[in-house]
Amino acid sequence: MRVGALFSLLPPPPARVLECGCGTGWLAYFLAQRGYDVVGADVSSDAIDLAKAHGIFEHGRLPDFIVADSESMEFNDEFDAVVFFDSLHHSIDELAALRSACRALRRGGVCVVLEPGRGHAKKSVEIDSAFDVTDKDMPPVHVIRVGRRAGFVKGDVFPAPQHLGKALYASARAGGWRGTLLRIRPLRHIAVQAIMLWQKQYCGISVLHKL
Repeated sequence: MRVGALFSLLPPPPARVLECGCGTGWLAYFLAQRGYDVVGADVSSDAIDLAKAHGIFEHGRLPDFIVADSESMEFNDEFDAVVFFDSLHHSIDELAALRSACRALRRGGVCVVLEPGRGHAKKSVEIDSAFDVTDKDMPPVHVIRVGRRAGFVKGDVFPAPQHLGKALYASARAGGWRGTLLRIRPLRHIAVQAIMLWQKQYCGISVLHKL
């Protein structure tokens, strides 16, 4: 659902797309198969080596994988879209990362940011300690505020599809009191409206626009 939402928010193929924090490349591959001209960048050389060596990437249109830090990329006016998919909240300096993204975009380009949102840092304390990684809260209100400082002219927020899906398609097998309530149709629609109007500010999708 999140990948489908991303496709809906990107300019149409064959737009040139930069994915920041691509890891081992699964999303970059999907974007390339969709018809985009894709560059996948990650600070981890091990992750990029795995992406390049993955057998599935030998078929069809291929991404270009590079080792690069999202906070200090050297691209200028080269992309129609930049994507952060669960990666911006790992940045040491998200302002630097968004400035790099803004520089990388052509005029009229967009930066689409899909992040876990508020409360993520607290849930990740043990993981951060064990693996020496960075996890931050990255709600849309923060992304848009920092994005404007980084040079973007405006930002839009869209509901996170995974939360809408839980409300819209609550299964009869869903357990707990939340599942019971969501099986009542009027309450399900109220939950959807609440997500649309309120929860998207805490865990929605941010789209930043470059002039």
